[in-house]
Amino acid sequence: MNKELIKKHEQSLLRAMSGVENCQGVLSRLDRQWTRATLTGKINCSRIAQTLIDFIITTQDNFTSLQKNLVDTLVLENTQKVVLEITAVAQVAIDILKRNLFERTADVGFLATDDDLVRFLLDEDADGDDVERIVDRLREYREKYTVYNEIIVLDTTGVVRAHLDQDNPIGQSADPLLAETLEAASYVETCRETDLLPGRGEALVYSQAIKHPDTGEALGVLCLVFDFDGEMEGIFENLKKSSEDIVILILDENGRAIATSDPARAPRGRVYNMALRDDFAMAQLAGEAYLSKTLATKGYQGFFGLPWYGQVLKRVATAFKNGANGHGLDEAAIRRNAIFSARLIKVEEASENVLSDLELVVQNGEIMAAKKSIQSDASERVEAQALPHVLNEVKKIGDQVQQVFQTSTGGLLKLVTSSRLHDVQFLAALAIDIMDRNLYERANDCRWWALTSDFRRMLESPLGDADRGRMREILAYINSLYTVYTNLFVYDRDGRILACSNPDEHRREGRVLAERFVAETLTLTDSQLYRVSDFEATDLYEDKGRSRHTYIYNAAITSLARQDAVLGGIGIVFDSEPQFLSMLNDALPRDGAGNILDGSEGMFVEAGGRIVASTNPEHEPGDTVDLAGVFCQLACGQSTSHLVSDGDRLYAVGCSHSAGYREYKRDGGYVNDLLSVIKVRI
Repeated sequence: MNKELIKKHEQSLLRAMSGVENCQGVLSRLDRQWTRATLTGKINCSRIAQTLIDFIITTQDNFTSLQKNLVDTLVLENTQKVVLEITAVAQVAIDILKRNLFERTADVGFLATDDDLVRFLLDEDADGDDVERIVDRLREYREKYTVYNEIIVLDTTGVVRAHLDQDNPIGQSADPLLAETLEAASYVETCRETDLLPGRGEALVYSQAIKHPDTGEALGVLCLVFDFDGEMEGIFENLKKSSEDIVILILDENGRAIATSDPARAPRGRVYNMALRDDFAMAQLAGEAYLSKTLATKGYQGFFGLPWYGQVLKRVATAFKNGANGHGLDEAAIRRNAIFSARLIKVEEASENVLSDLELVVQNGEIMAAKKSIQSDASERVEAQALPHVLNEVKKIGDQVQQVFQTSTGGLLKLVTSSRLHDVQFLAALAIDIMDRNLYERANDCRWWALTSDFRRMLESPLGDADRGRMREILAYINSLYTVYTNLFVYDRDGRILACSNPDEHRREGRVLAERFVAETLTLTDSQLYRVSDFEATDLYEDKGRSRHTYIYNAAITSLARQDAVLGGIGIVFDSEPQFLSMLNDALPRDGAGNILDGSEGMFVEAGGRIVASTNPEHEPGDTVDLAGVFCQLACGQSTSHLVSDGDRLYAVGCSHSAGYREYKRDGGYVNDLLSVIKVRI
């Protein structure tokens, strides 16, 4: 933490730190009392105790220095606590958005190759019935991926051939993004006003050229309009649970807000100071001071997207409110075991050392006074009688100063510990939310890919070598876009694997799958339904001959002629080990350099204690851990935290129960009770 930056804003910060300001006031009052007591000693006892008085004055100077050190430390620790809180939220705000948008780049890349869209654009005689069939196709796509509020298919001249939102009055587009998309090698990401959505303000559009599969000739452009406002509303709603007095913004490269959690205080469209190189910045919103932090995304799977930033502002007036947030905290245990307490205890110990020296001086002074009181010199006897009163007053003041040190450091120890408990609870909720969002996409993927027309036509009859090669090619292309899978495979109504996306898995073709999830998938006739394997070890997710634990998402492939005739299914093997570890690592707390804090670990675990993933290499997927009873009792969407001692180490442990995302795990179609656990040494 930059101390010069804190010094620059110290007065504004101090005014909001009532506990620190009170501490400073009490110490100033005691310092004045000490000065008066010392002055009394100089006047009344200088002949017999000048050396003692000089030492008392020196001790006071040392205490004055320690008092400044204490106040500086309290301001630093309080500020750092708040900055760490808003830093975590700012990073999450931009990263969780970018995770979602990464999926959109894969979506537009795959849908642009959809055989039905290609044939539609090639058909110069397409009529209203053909348009309606394509609209139905697009509608079914949106029913799977509910993050889009409009999908548009245009020809190369900008004429709209079909689109989903019938309230959108568009017939032709002259937007430059069309020409840019036709020239691009892959997708184009655009965020601004566009004539694709006249009168609707800024829109986030993912576009890609639709090309002839044989010649590569551009046939048109596909545009997916992302529900940006709806997505940000959900992100803001979750993140604001971390604190009631924060404002969250997404800024463009110029610092202009393109999304805000509080339009009244921080309107969209306004430019905000980003101060990217600073630990924090001070800002004014609606006439009030706010601490702010702005961060760029860490990226996801190599995707960074448009140059956007997450910014969080916290109201200074309420940022430093004390409280244990309902936790009963053992100050002795915190003092003994918390690693963060060392900086505070060091200040306290220094004051104890000075006070110990002062007590020794007082004792020596009392001995001297006793001796001088029997001296024949009357003036020395008078001074000897006055000296104990001065010494007692100084000792009493020293004791009071020491009490202030202990109370202040003890209060801050509890405050920081409470903050850590709050943080791990928030991070646990974040981790499980990231998981739910990610696995929501997996449920969408398998259902949509099962509707691939080529697959449905091929499965109507025994698969020949040419069709198998084409099926492999389609699967491999999908897998190249959606890199979170190790393999995609299609199986027939007997559960026999017909084709795989991964060349290393072609050896599995011809194998009949007897797993329960396959049999269940083959009974599905509703394209909205899917089945997921239990989290179990399978050789379908193998590494060097070792079966690993994962989820396999499945959907039925039905006949084009008869929707109720199941021809087979598609299985997609989630690359669970690196993907889950990435999610957990994204949720772990980090230091100012972006490194995960030492002693931090995360875990996804079933309610019964079976581990799904852990950042601790001593815990393997499939192992069982003993969850605290309070964790097991959490209901969907609930979170909690508590302190755990492990030998001489103290940890804040947070836990959160999965709540699902959008309709995923909320519509009753799929139940998967999972917990996230975040453990941080404090």
